This record gives sequence, C-alpha cells and structure tokens, in this order.
Amino acid sequence: MSNRNGKSGNSSNGKPPKGGNSKGGGSLLGKKPRPKKEAGGQKEGSVYIRDDAPRMNAARVAEKVLPQTNKRLGEFTIERWSHDGRGLTHIDGKTLFVSGALPGERITARLVEEHSRFIEARVDEILEPVAERREPPCAHYARCGGCQLQHIDPATQLAMKQQSLLQQLQNWGGVVPKRVLPAISSASVAYRSRARLGVWYEADGSVSLGFRQLQSNTITPIETCLVLAPELNVLLAPVRQWLGNLRGNKAVTHVELVRSKNTSAIILRHTKKLAEADLASLAVLASEYACQVWLEPNGNVGLTQLDGTACDPRLVYDLNALELAFHPQDFTQVNPLVNQQMVAQALELLALTPSQRVLDLFCGIGNFTLPIAQQCAEVIGIEAVESMVARGRENAGRLGIVNAAFVAANLANMTHTQLQRLVGSEQGIDAILLDPPRDGAKDIIGSIQRWVSGKQLSPKRIVYVSCNPATLARDAALLAEAGYSLDAVGVLDMFPHTSHVESMALFLLK
Repeated sequence: MSNRNGKSGNSSNGKPPKGGNSKGGGSLLGKKPRPKKEAGGQKEGSVYIRDDAPRMNAARVAEKVLPQTNKRLGEFTIERWSHDGRGLTHIDGKTLFVSGALPGERITARLVEEHSRFIEARVDEILEPVAERREPPCAHYARCGGCQLQHIDPATQLAMKQQSLLQQLQNWGGVVPKRVLPAISSASVAYRSRARLGVWYEADGSVSLGFRQLQSNTITPIETCLVLAPELNVLLAPVRQWLGNLRGNKAVTHVELVRSKNTSAIILRHTKKLAEADLASLAVLASEYACQVWLEPNGNVGLTQLDGTACDPRLVYDLNALELAFHPQDFTQVNPLVNQQMVAQALELLALTPSQRVLDLFCGIGNFTLPIAQQCAEVIGIEAVESMVARGRENAGRLGIVNAAFVAANLANMTHTQLQRLVGSEQGIDAILLDPPRDGAKDIIGSIQRWVSGKQLSPKRIVYVSCNPATLARDAALLAEAGYSLDAVGVLDMFPHTSHVESMALFLLK
C-alpha cells in the first residue's frame, strides 16, 4: 500500500533520488520509534517507522511471478473481506485480492501483481454493487494512495475493522475475548493533525505538492485533503504557490504540516540552500497565515529558523485535563479526539488504585504515562529514544507530576534481568501499559512470562495498545501461555477511511 506521506517526490518522474533509499531520510515527524537490536554487541540506536501511512498488516511475502500488469482477469463475485479491507475471491486455485471491491459485489478486475500463491488486482467495473458502497467524497481518491476505504460508508468500515481484528486474534492467536469493547471513533473527515507531503518538480517548471499515488512513487497533486484538519488545509495553496516561485532549483523535497493546540506549523525539508528572496517570501507567508515555519536541512540535523539558526521548538496538544508539549518531529497521535478517548479507556481498563505501581513500556513523550501518574503511586515510563524521554521529564516537571519516572532504555536489547532490576522487583508491579510499534512486544512478553513463572512482579492487568492486529494476535498467544486471559478488546479508529486498525486489549492474570 502506498504512503500518504509523499516521500521521494523531488524528481521530474516522481522517483527517489539516485543513490538514495526510498525508505529512509527525511524528517522523523510522525514516525513511531522502533528499538533496534544490537549487532555484534554494538548498539545501533533506534529505527523509526511511519505511522502516518498505515495498513492493517505487513504485506504478505511470496515468490513473485512475472505479471502482465493491467491484464483483464474476468468477472468475479467477491466472497468476503480480506484482512486489509480488500475484496477477496479466488481464481485458478489462487486467492485473489481486489482493491475497491466489497463482499457480495459482482465485478470485473484487472491485474496489479501476480505472486506464486495469490494475485493482487483492482476493480475494473462494478457490475452489481452492494448497499454499503458509496461515492468516494474526495476528488483525489481514485489516484491518491492515502485513503483506501472511501468507497465504503464509515459505519461499515468500522464494523469491518472490528470483524478483522477478532478474526485475526482467533485465527492467528487462538484467543477469543470475553467481551468486545465499543469502537472508539471520531468524525471521518478533518481529523488529521499532521501530514507529510512530497514535492514533485515537473519538466515544464511547475510544482506538484501532494501524496503518493497508490502503488507508485508518483505524487498526486492535492488541492485539499478530506481528512486533514481545516487549519492545515488552508496552508496547501500558499505553500504550493511559494514552491512554484522558488529561485533555488528543486531545493525543497518535502513539506510537513503540524497542527498544535493554538497554532499551525510548516516544516520544509531542503537539500540546497534557499535564496534570500525565497526566505523573505516565506516569512511573509508565515505572517499572513499566522503559522510557525521551520527549516530542516538535508541530513536530519534538526530544525532551524529561517535565518539558519538552530532551534528546539515546542508545540502542545490537549490530553483531557493535561497539556503536553512536544517537538514538531516527535511521534504523536494524528487524531486528537481518538487519542483522548483512547487514553481515557486505558485508564478505565487499568482500574488503578492510589497505592499501585505501573509500568508504561514504549512510553514516548508520556501520552499514557502522565495521565496514569494521576491515578497511582508510581509509574515508570521506558522509551528507547532519549529525546522523547527528555520530553516526558520536561512535561512532568512543567505539570508538577512527581511520581512519574522516565527511563531511556532499548527494550529490544534489554534482558529479563536488566528489566527486572530497572523496575525494582522487591516493590512489585501491579499493571503494565504496552504501546509498542508495529513489530509488537514479543521480547518484553518473554520477560513477563518469566516473571509470572517465577512468581516475581506478576502484574495482574496488562493493557495492550496495538497498531498491528497480526502482532497483537501473536503476542496474545504468548500472554495466554503465561497465564493471562483476554478479557476485552476493541477497535480504535485512529485513521478513518484507511485500512489501518488500532486496537486496545485487556489481559488479566488468571
């Protein structure tokens, strides 16, 4: 599935720069940190992944067969949903995944890519639609790769995600929840508080600003984005106009838009020095639209002011009764309303008392840690990225929260003994909040298994916030082996109109 982030759009044909890595470089904005294991005893730091271009699961890996791309495959009746919101049927003994098709529909399909065990296709013509189909509300939907489900009404999207989550838990994890939580959702439009767009310089000198097309590096020019916050949408036209007037040839490669509580921000990644006239007109734009503008020179060296001075800015977002500050390039959730509901539900499921100790793993800047601290005796947040740990401590100090400790440690490298020593086994841990990246929390759950079997720590409640149903299902099976039952699970619809599924699960020690 293509990204919404619009990476590598700085060439005339939309391809990544020569010698570059289409999956690397650029801003760290919007990317959730994923700890990287040591190699040869040397720590390699943290690898970042982007959560602003989501999908339900990683793509299935299979040996490819040379395809006849765009070949008409014939007529089909779609049998059911696939795990990622595509229609599923069969052809010549293979599973056929059809983008844009709904269960029960009779359609014709065209080939996208053929693999040894399955075939990927797209809808060519809808012969018999079903009632759940609707006209996509976005004019860019047919080409833009950001949203995948606008042809389905929002209520059906949500039901499909819940069904897919439960199926994966049962089929891959062998677990069934005792209860299903009501889905947490928001409005399906104007919800997104941050986005990363690519810049594409045309041969005729014009400039396109937008997101990547589906299964392509080519940029889809975006006039307005249905899911983007209105305060960010209004910046698209003036930024595009400014790019079109650049004196420096192909200087800017990406544009980041971030919405804070009371302001909007623009981050421009550039590979060449900007002309003084370009900087002057950029200052006028910032003043006219009352927004912050920062530059990100090539090489991930941090942000600068327009005059080139290094800076360390802060934006803020509301989290129920708290106000959290963050660096514009920190990972934060893109849907503020769902985030607030998500944190409130986590607190409800943890059911904390004032005397309890809690462990918040993969804590980031304290999105869960600081609200948890208000309801227990002590919470320890552990995060691999030191800058985000610093931000957590900074927020705790500003808010006067003294019972939240933030620790910089790579959980993927940490041994069972190291983790136990870090949290203090003599005091015990009553509950754990897990919010891992897409890879899940397999290594940490190994430590939990040892705690339980050795009757050490043995947290009674684990709340697991997942951005990948596949790894949640795997980890649920491991927790079941350790003696935990899946008490409750529910969908968090952080990204309406996309096939991405976030969820929250409660595990109780039997």
